[in-house]
Amino acid sequence: MKAVDDAPQVPAVSSPSALVTGGSKGIGRAVCMELAQHGWRVTMLARGQSALEEACAALPGEGHRVLSLDVADERTWERAATTLGELNGLVCAAAVIDPIGPIDSYSAASFRRTLEVNLLGTLNAIKACLPALRASRGAIATFSGGGATAPLRRFDAYAASKAAVARLSENLAADLAEMGVRINCVAPGFVATSIHESTLAAGPELVGAGYYERTLQELNEGGVPAEEAAQLVRTLLEGDGDPPFTGKLISAQWDPWRDPDFRSRLAASRDLATIRRIDDMMFSSSAARTT
Repeated sequence: MKAVDDAPQVPAVSSPSALVTGGSKGIGRAVCMELAQHGWRVTMLARGQSALEEACAALPGEGHRVLSLDVADERTWERAATTLGELNGLVCAAAVIDPIGPIDSYSAASFRRTLEVNLLGTLNAIKACLPALRASRGAIATFSGGGATAPLRRFDAYAASKAAVARLSENLAADLAEMGVRINCVAPGFVATSIHESTLAAGPELVGAGYYERTLQELNEGGVPAEEAAQLVRTLLEGDGDPPFTGKLISAQWDPWRDPDFRSRLAASRDLATIRRIDDMMFSSSAARTT
């Protein structure tokens, strides 16, 4: 009888690897923790080196690393792309919320900077990571937010950028699918993170009394757990056993995304969980009048 030690060795399966922008804090950090707890190797990306190192040190498991850069800087991404190595997932969580206030209270430059971080930062990350994701037939998770599907008054740049991220994700989905890469967008709900410090600092006059009070209430009550969005992101990246779907905008708070039937509907329906203007009654009645 062959000794156990002489048995053929099964090659170890490499753990999957993901890059998470905005990974040092907030939802991005929660995503890194969720992935690491389930065996992923994580590259945490943000601008602050010390915050990255602190956050990375708290992750369970091995093989994690940090990458310090400005997501809006295309040239830095071009240099970083050569160091990324194998990637199975990309999570674009980096975002800023300023400027806050009516249109005559902020500059075009501050508006532009938000678009550069939130929208171009997402695009830069996707372009840099695409060769590795294509090789692994991986997946991408982007983030929408307040204003993506309904107006968010006094947060013009943030709302415009997040609506654009959702549409960009839909727009890229078909081309990426031909490369074997899925992309979906997550609406996390009101998560109590440091991004809302800007809202409190702006004050009720710029923010609007109603939304300012709502922010205080949500923060006091704890908001939507960041772990909810993080678990949804992991589900989207892994996708094991589900019908494949791509180009969807999914609410971590309100959609039944854990339900296999719902995920099957996402795969089957072209319009479900996308940015569309759909009114069956109006459209059907208009069609009836023209026939």
